[in-house]
Amino acid sequence: MGFLVKNFEEIFASIAISITILMVIINVFLRYGFGFVVPWSEELAVICFIWSVYFGISSCYKHKLHMGVDVVIALLPEKAKIPFNLVVLSFLLVINLILAYLSYDYMMLSNKVSPVMGMSYFTINGVLFLCFSLMTIHTVNFIRSDLKQLFKKQPNTI
Repeated sequence: MGFLVKNFEEIFASIAISITILMVIINVFLRYGFGFVVPWSEELAVICFIWSVYFGISSCYKHKLHMGVDVVIALLPEKAKIPFNLVVLSFLLVINLILAYLSYDYMMLSNKVSPVMGMSYFTINGVLFLCFSLMTIHTVNFIRSDLKQLFKKQPNTI
């Protein structure tokens, strides 16, 4: 159970991209082999691709794999690196909270359905709220980790 929770984003991104690839391959095979296509397969492939991208973004954020420029941090003295990182993480926390809130509003306003499958855009757009919420949780964990490091390095002065 811990494995599933720990790797939630990776598992869902893998499932979504696998469905995307499978649907595209099946559709190509049917189109060129038998002259027809499954009408809903393209729509499902696009939806799964969107979900895989957003879960992938959240996974990369969790593992700190997004590109960054650390020139400023490299120039700082050792004592200032963690406090500076905390400022950056606080900014990211605010940004992720705003994006989660805006994506929640966007999801709640989704009243259309997809043309072929009839799937609600609420479900399709729900990935935005879910992934920005996960990124917010990861940011809180990063802040907690940095605060532990900060207080571990400072000796007790009491």
